[in-house]
Amino acid sequence: MLKFVTIAGLLTLLIFSSAGTVFAQDESSFIRAATISKRDAVVLSVLFPGLGQMTQGHKVKGISMFIGEVASLVMFINTHENYNTKQKIYDRDLDIFNNLKTTKSAKYQKSYTDANKLYKSLQDQNDDLDVLHSIRNTAIIIAVGVYAYNLFDVVFLSPSTVESKRAELNKNKIQVKSALIDRNPGIILSKRF
Repeated sequence: MLKFVTIAGLLTLLIFSSAGTVFAQDESSFIRAATISKRDAVVLSVLFPGLGQMTQGHKVKGISMFIGEVASLVMFINTHENYNTKQKIYDRDLDIFNNLKTTKSAKYQKSYTDANKLYKSLQDQNDDLDVLHSIRNTAIIIAVGVYAYNLFDVVFLSPSTVESKRAELNKNKIQVKSALIDRNPGIILSKRF
């Protein structure tokens, strides 16, 4: 459980640090003419979520989808590996427990107290397996959901190249930029007529 909390914390830190660098950049770097067709954006989004949105100029949306997909896939792979390892240990301990009665070997001779401890351990392992199974299923459902929303967004919600250029021209009537004026930081306010 500590490993899960650590991974979740690191992923949260990664997301916030990525978002911080995205928002810290100059806003005008996000505003550009769309140079990619809608068909190309769909192809890129099919390859990996967020790529089509990023190339169309929707950087924050694209980076969010990309990070969400990577995080859910990493969580799925990590949890799947943990599940498989714990399943092998559980199967081994269950085999030992089942052989307690029938085996006369000194290797498996246990007292009633030891058998009871092994039974409780098997119950705890089974509970851990159930939790890992739930986390694994949740991670893959999130990954599929991000992928599906990514495709829906790029096909139905993202504007075509012509619409993006028109919106960009209309959007940038008033601009606020930071600039160096005589080697001193300043702000430039401009209005397009």
